[in-house]
Amino acid sequence: MKNSMKPKTLLLFSHGFGITYTNQTKIVPMKNIDVGLVAPKGSGTSVRKLFLDKKGINSSYAVFQDITGEAEAKIQAFGIAIGSGYLFKTSFEKEVYSDLTGERGVLMGALAGIIEAQYEVLRDNGHSPSEAFNETVEELTQSLVPLVGENGMDWMYANCSTTAQRGALDWAPKFKKATLSVFKSLYSEVKNGNEAKRTIDKNGDINYRKDLEKELEELGTREIWQAGKIVRSLRS
Repeated sequence: MKNSMKPKTLLLFSHGFGITYTNQTKIVPMKNIDVGLVAPKGSGTSVRKLFLDKKGINSSYAVFQDITGEAEAKIQAFGIAIGSGYLFKTSFEKEVYSDLTGERGVLMGALAGIIEAQYEVLRDNGHSPSEAFNETVEELTQSLVPLVGENGMDWMYANCSTTAQRGALDWAPKFKKATLSVFKSLYSEVKNGNEAKRTIDKNGDINYRKDLEKELEELGTREIWQAGKIVRSLRS
């Protein structure tokens, strides 16, 4: 990036990956510019939709390099400009460590894994695809998650049915115990750079696009997600 920007201008990132794993990405910013980060906690589609709805989305921000003495103010202003409802300060490292852990963990990997595990158990015990999907995914996404987002998990425990309340309180520690070691391993792989290397190597493979299409096709043809298409089409 040498000589690619005017002195004292701001180089802004939306993710900490490039700077944190600089040994692998070879991204080295010039020494005479401000460098910062504004990372919306959601997809680009969500950022745009919430901006148009005048609601905004939470974002983290970080200062990596402050040459002008005004980097933080400029970064915060950019965060407000894209419609961030709330800005919280972090570092490039912490942003990418938490983000990669979240993507592979609760937000995507872990969620997909436990959803398929429960669906499989219900199907193996004679429940129909529709029933297994509704109890595993539909109720989660259409009822519970919006309420958790609005009120918190503590509110859910206090306001759900007595059967759900007792069951959740008794089984939550078991699920935590079963997955805690996986999350610890995941965070370690993110922090030591192995996960970054794996991602870069995969995306850099000449056959990656074709291989990815096969993976996504296999995922989309699984019974659970085919059942989901039918269930969603029946929503009023």
